[in-house]
Amino acid sequence: MALTSLFWRCLRRKAWAVCALLSLSGTSVWAECSRVIVVPAAPTGFNVKVVDDLVLGVYPEWLREVGRKAGCFFQFPVVPRARADSMVFATHQADMLLPASQNAERDQKAQFVHLVNLTPALITLQSVPNVPKDVRLLLGRTDMRAALVRSYSWGDEYDALVRELLTQNRVDFVNDLETIGRMLRIGRVDFTILPPTLLYSALQVVSAGVQTGEFNYTPLKGLPRSKVGAYLSSRTLSQPDLDLLRNQLIRASKDGSLRASFEKHYPSDVVAADISAN
Repeated sequence: MALTSLFWRCLRRKAWAVCALLSLSGTSVWAECSRVIVVPAAPTGFNVKVVDDLVLGVYPEWLREVGRKAGCFFQFPVVPRARADSMVFATHQADMLLPASQNAERDQKAQFVHLVNLTPALITLQSVPNVPKDVRLLLGRTDMRAALVRSYSWGDEYDALVRELLTQNRVDFVNDLETIGRMLRIGRVDFTILPPTLLYSALQVVSAGVQTGEFNYTPLKGLPRSKVGAYLSSRTLSQPDLDLLRNQLIRASKDGSLRASFEKHYPSDVVAADISAN
């Protein structure tokens, strides 16, 4: 039975428990949209997490609320981050990438909706001495090696920095944030570059958490705040669906609900240090 038919059948029969489960698992369709909206979910700390086969966290919970107000629902296949990117930008198997930072390459392939600004920082152990405070000094510290998540981007300036670090053979790419935390702690690498909320949440989810004073978060001069939001595929979405999704996301980005979703999952001081409205 098609997902749409199943969802509306459960409503007609007032099978509220079944309907709620469908909504939580993302196996339904917006009433106003022509079909299921597919949003690949890559576990990313508190931002996107999977609990007992349910996709939860800051962005999925917020997106479901956006959909509820518009009478709409989503499907969240759980995949690694690199595959989530590929599903939207390369293989065209999905309709939306959320969250995603804006960069010029992605802008050529899909439509970006700006939701928040995040602050990528140079993250090191507190024991690392003489931490560089700008991009130029970091490139000059050839003794320092980085671990970065494969396919992550925090804007064009970040991408340019990564290319320079690659030229210097100073980067280890990994698949998840947990691996970055482990590599920093054992001294395999010296730094990563991430918004503090991401590493904080990832280590809280998969390990004993972050000890007070364990990491140093250093803003890098020359690395501006990253525009983060949703990319909508113009290859898979019809124009009416694309317009509807874009308008609903823009409206919801201005009502404070996304920040409230962050504050539900993170300490308020972490949110204040990292996140600003668009």
